[in-house]
Amino acid sequence: MAIPSYGHSRAFRCLWLLEEPGTDDFEVCMLTPGQPYAPQMQKHGVMHSYKIPTLQMDGHEIGDSGVISQLIAERYQENKQLLGVAAERIEMLQWLGMAETCITFRMPLLHLLMGNGTKLTDVQAQLIEPMRQVFRENVAHFESHFDKQGGDYLLDSGFSIADTMCAFSLHMGDSWGLMDLKSGEAPKTLAYLERMRARPAFINTKKYAELTPDLYGRGCVPIV
Repeated sequence: MAIPSYGHSRAFRCLWLLEEPGTDDFEVCMLTPGQPYAPQMQKHGVMHSYKIPTLQMDGHEIGDSGVISQLIAERYQENKQLLGVAAERIEMLQWLGMAETCITFRMPLLHLLMGNGTKLTDVQAQLIEPMRQVFRENVAHFESHFDKQGGDYLLDSGFSIADTMCAFSLHMGDSWGLMDLKSGEAPKTLAYLERMRARPAFINTKKYAELTPDLYGRGCVPIV
């Protein structure tokens, strides 16, 4: 399998999920930032997709990180159960949806605007500040969940795809200053995020962002 990707995009959660089972059965293609995706991807056999990330698997090209994550979890079930148990399926799907539509969906545009020369004060007034209450309510949802159910993960059965999807969203919201996780209002959510950031697979995934464009195996090992 190959995922052409940046290290600090939605590809992060796909790479994180690939690192979790401990298998070496995949390859990762890092691209040159700021250059057209398609020509770079075509050099590595991706002929139709133009999205980052893209998963090549079983003759298919899949270009959505949420779908990619589900397929990865299904592929490596024998190595590690990442889909929860059958009784948690609806809850798991709801967490996946929240990660996309409630949190991550709103982030890339804001981050782009913050780096394109627009005055930060204008971006804050027009886009960031109106969204802060939305993000605050999203964080409150996580806090309420941990208040009621406790546990170290989103699903009672243990670590799952729900965590890679949602923790990535929380991580980016916190990193970009869009979510206030350090004010003391969401201690359980912050503790959850720190547990996810401390996972060896999460730490390993951060290293991909420092790689030069090329083809790599698990653990950032160059493919010669």
